Amino acid sequence: MSSGASLKTIMQRASGAKASHHEKRTMNTFKHSGRVAFLAGIVLIAALLPGVLCVLFAPGVDERVAAAREAAVLENYVVRMVDTGAIRLIANTPVATPSRLFAQFPVPAFAATAMPANPNTARRSYESANAGNAANAANTSDATFTERLRALPWTWLLAGVAGGLTLSAWLGLLMVRRLSPVGQLSDAVRRHQFIVAYQPIVDLTTRRCIGAEALVRWKHQNRIVRPDHFIPLAEHRGLIQAITDQVFDTVLLELGEFLQRYNELYVSINLSASDLTSRRFLERLTPALAAANIAPGQIRIEATERCFLDADAAKEVIQAFRDAGHPVYIDDFGTGYSSLSHLQNFQVDALKIDKSFVDTVDQDSASSSVASHIIDMALTLHVQVVAEGIEREEQACYLRTRGAQFGQGWLFSAPLTAPDFIRYVGRGLATV
Repeated sequence: MSSGASLKTIMQRASGAKASHHEKRTMNTFKHSGRVAFLAGIVLIAALLPGVLCVLFAPGVDERVAAAREAAVLENYVVRMVDTGAIRLIANTPVATPSRLFAQFPVPAFAATAMPANPNTARRSYESANAGNAANAANTSDATFTERLRALPWTWLLAGVAGGLTLSAWLGLLMVRRLSPVGQLSDAVRRHQFIVAYQPIVDLTTRRCIGAEALVRWKHQNRIVRPDHFIPLAEHRGLIQAITDQVFDTVLLELGEFLQRYNELYVSINLSASDLTSRRFLERLTPALAAANIAPGQIRIEATERCFLDADAAKEVIQAFRDAGHPVYIDDFGTGYSSLSHLQNFQVDALKIDKSFVDTVDQDSASSSVASHIIDMALTLHVQVVAEGIEREEQACYLRTRGAQFGQGWLFSAPLTAPDFIRYVGRGLATV
């Protein structure tokens, strides 16, 4: 592939991505806004629900509503009697000025003149006149929410408000945690939302595929999240080991039979610093490969230089992997602060040249010769070299001429799904 054709391909990809970027961003904004509104509604309901339940089901509220209704009926009856007494007094009293009437007859006199003198007669009169109202007062099945709220004791009302605030605060905190990056990543680990892409590794001389690097991807809300966006967070929060286990399980599930059939192929898996300070992953790896009848050399270990912070523990674990038959590669070599000391202290099988150095190959830049120096060091130490991120034919030819044995990058293939990788290897085998 020529440099012009490669540039044209990159431009076409960028153009397509740019055309759909605005639409995807708009849709994501709407989805996020709708999700936030929905969760805010749930929090609001949680805040109101305990108070509503107290109003509807608190003990003694029905009796209080019935008593309030009966008191209202009695009040209306007394008012009617007072009004009747006032009318009688006004009609039978010769007063020239109506305003002097109330000074002559205070309000209690209205009721006294209106009510019967005998109390039993007054009770019978009240009961006969308000029999229907009293029956309605005793039946609280049709009590409105407002009536129940007015009859609710203050202690229950305060308890409902406090319960609603507590519940909404707890629910809000829970949702904030779930919507945070850490919460979403934890949920992804629990739901096994990680997928694996396989980028072929080829022999730079024969251009034949010899293996692949397993690259983890997070399938989040119908989009693929790159590992550099979530791996640092996973390492910081202690989720990286679970992700590594899922990657290994996926490799066995998708390529187990294929690796068993073609034992010259391998898959390399990236390990974190936490898995290079203990034999946890090795103890999980060994029985699983034995059960799947896959040779140890078909699963290779990649570790970046930042994994060697605990040098003594890492050295011991790396040697344990090599003793068990798993070749160990130093990934992104040259990007750390102590690359040379790592080569002296750790026994490894291969170095992987970082893409940043491959990009400057055959260019007039200060770092253009770094890749060739790394290759020279590797040859001196009798370790293999894998060049990452090869995108141009000129890069592949230069690296092969300098002594690099293997390479990976878009020149050969993009990261593939398991079925596409199997087809890619099959096409290479058919041409042999």
